Amino acid sequence: MSWMPDIEPKCPSAGNLHDIETLIVPRAHDLGGFEVRRALPAPKRQMVGPFIFFDQMGPAEFLREDGIDV
Repeated sequence: MSWMPDIEPKCPSAGNLHDIETLIVPRAHDLGGFEVRRALPAPKRQMVGPFIFFDQMGPAEFLREDGIDV
C-alpha cells in the first residue's frame, strides 16, 4: 500500500511541454484479429537497449482452448 499525503497529488511540472523530449506514436499490428501497438523500439528512440520492448495489447477475450500464434 502506498502513502499519499494528499487526496489529489499535485505534479509540480504539469503543463511544462519543454520537459517532453520525444513523442512516439506506437505502430499498430494485427495478429489475426488481435491488435498489438508497439512504441519501443522506434526510429526516434533506438538507444534503449537490445531487448527493450514496450507493447500494448488488446482488449481481447480468448476461449479456453484458443490463443494467439506469435
